[in-house]
Amino acid sequence: MRADSLVLAALLLSSAGSASEPSVVWRSSASGVLSAPAPASETPATPPVTLFAVTYGGNRFAWSTRESVLVMPDVAGGSGRYVYALATATPLPADLSFDSATGVLSGNVQVAGDFQFSILVRDSATGAMTTAVARIVVVK
Repeated sequence: MRADSLVLAALLLSSAGSASEPSVVWRSSASGVLSAPAPASETPATPPVTLFAVTYGGNRFAWSTRESVLVMPDVAGGSGRYVYALATATPLPADLSFDSATGVLSGNVQVAGDFQFSILVRDSATGAMTTAVARIVVVK
């Protein structure tokens, strides 16, 4: 009867813990040796994340209302596969569009102003993310 109680107690204890933490230590009734359950297999190491940087500086940041605006990202490092998203609450001016596949801002802005946009860039291969700021100045 005592052996049955011990097995039942061991079953109750083993189901109470989480899968990643052993909660039962087994003692051999013959030798009295203590042993812990075998550890779960180790998870494979994750590959290192390749850092990258994105800027929207380029050679130009000012246009007149009579010109077409074209602002492209300059990316250094990373895998070469990126997804872009506007990360600012400020809406784009009329006639300016943003391409989330390429990160390009383009259009014919007819309103003068100094516009800044935060853009979140994610490396599709590694999941690494960074933020860049694009600035567009439109003058009459």
